[in-house]
Amino acid sequence: MSDGDAVLSELQQRLRDRRDARGVKMLALERLTDLGHTTVSKALNGRNIPTRATVIALANALKMDPDPLLQLWDQAMEASHQGMSRESPTRDFFHDLIEKHTQLFAGRQTESARIKEFIRDRASGYVFVEALSGYGKTSLLADLVRQNPEFRYHFISQAYRRRGGGFDPTSPEDLLECLCEQLDPAHVRGGELKSLERQFRSLMTRPPKKPTVVVLDAVDELDPPDQLRTLLPRQLPHGLVLVLSGRAQGDRSCLSDIALSPADVGLHLLLEGLDEAALVELLRMAGGAARALAQDADFVAEIHRVSAGDPFYVRFLVEDAAVGLLTRDNVDRTPTGLEGYLDQQLEQLNRSAHRTEHVEILGFLLEAGTLSAFDLYNLVPGLTWLNFDTILREIHRFLLVHRRAAPGVEARRGSEEYSFCHDRFRQYFRVRAGIG
Repeated sequence: MSDGDAVLSELQQRLRDRRDARGVKMLALERLTDLGHTTVSKALNGRNIPTRATVIALANALKMDPDPLLQLWDQAMEASHQGMSRESPTRDFFHDLIEKHTQLFAGRQTESARIKEFIRDRASGYVFVEALSGYGKTSLLADLVRQNPEFRYHFISQAYRRRGGGFDPTSPEDLLECLCEQLDPAHVRGGELKSLERQFRSLMTRPPKKPTVVVLDAVDELDPPDQLRTLLPRQLPHGLVLVLSGRAQGDRSCLSDIALSPADVGLHLLLEGLDEAALVELLRMAGGAARALAQDADFVAEIHRVSAGDPFYVRFLVEDAAVGLLTRDNVDRTPTGLEGYLDQQLEQLNRSAHRTEHVEILGFLLEAGTLSAFDLYNLVPGLTWLNFDTILREIHRFLLVHRRAAPGVEARRGSEEYSFCHDRFRQYFRVRAGIG
């Protein structure tokens, strides 16, 4: 038994022992958690690690402190991740991205279940997840691969893009290298693009030795976006499922960039805004002061009104509630829409003692896209090893930190890379005076 299996077994045993001690039957537990029979059964006895939200729901239903269980859950996920990293070092590049996008994730149970049903019931085919920018495509797929570490995956994230700086997830070469490495045990790293294309095309057209799921996030962010145009067959071979995602673009679909049509897709999901039930779940997950606010129907309704269910905006409101910045007393003064909220955040930064450094940091990131801590030390006057963490802490929620410059490279102080955590931030700051 691996370390990850042992930790998962302990987590499940604690839940089963508590259920037995309280005399809670399975049907009652399903009703208390509002989870399906299969989800509860697998969480207590399955081989795969349950979701974080499932563990929290079970803990709450069984009147347990969720923190010790979540510590075990984190250990199990880390062990699972390390096991897959040994198999494919390139996958390790996406560890921070997956962690970031699954820390606060809720409200997509239906979509997740439909993807899993498709994978289980269909021998092959395409799944396409489409949504507006910031509506949770990456989070949904990150949660999917976190639950299923045997899946092969690549996230085409502009936030991690850095030309000439090692691994670039938006480049065709690195995308194909990453997937070929995961799909073909005989793959040798370092091939030319044409060679990688031939290998990938072959992998996509021949039946795999065992059922295989490939997750490819944000196909519209590939540079150039039509790079996969000749590499994907309209009908996948038996045993291969490819889960794709892309931004909704009005009447146009990004599927055309990869030479697919809606008729080629076996399951097409369009993500809408989050409902109030999802907001309640997120507030409970965030903990702190937010946990009590989850029971306040008026508070939840007000958050839903001002955010319109925008998952990107909701996440920041939930974080504010958790630390006590957003309360019952001031929720009615919350700006409607993300832009108004960011205006409010920018006003607060303007009053900071480190305003000059913040403007410089954001400006350089607008221009460069991604910079390491070492770059920022050298570019921003007044930024030093001593005050770096303090200054960055005030703008950390706008940023994404990535602790590996390339697959297999160990993190060291100064090598962490920073970028805007989402293109919606980049677009916002681009039009604000004094930021680049």
